[in-house]
Amino acid sequence: MPLLFDSDYEILKKAGINFEEQEGARFLIFKNFPLPKGVYVADEKPTDAVDVLYIIPLNYNISGGDMFWVHPRLHRADGGLIPNTGGPSPNEDSRTHAGVVFCRWSRHWNGNPWKAKVDNVQTIMDRISWAFRYPDARRS
Repeated sequence: MPLLFDSDYEILKKAGINFEEQEGARFLIFKNFPLPKGVYVADEKPTDAVDVLYIIPLNYNISGGDMFWVHPRLHRADGGLIPNTGGPSPNEDSRTHAGVVFCRWSRHWNGNPWKAKVDNVQTIMDRISWAFRYPDARRS
């Protein structure tokens, strides 16, 4: 059973987004999701893309999620902290897919709640992009 609606898969295709799914765990993994240039390092090297794991809720289209997970773990290039992130370890609410550990990013969209039967996979990608543009979780 697909995780998304046909219209969502069409959005991903038109955007040229590479992804994979793990239906049992309801994981949608965006491959090489773009990061803002110069903001992040992974494994002590600058990086401009990361894999993102997102759990598609059972009631998708009624409710969106408020967390995603990244691999590899990201750090800010300027040494600043990234709040509400964790991993990689079970105590940090990590997720594992295909033997790869993904580190948690928790973001709440209080000012922009999920619009049932309106929002879609584009909203998910926009929210993830926003989180990467504002690693301190505030617009600046």
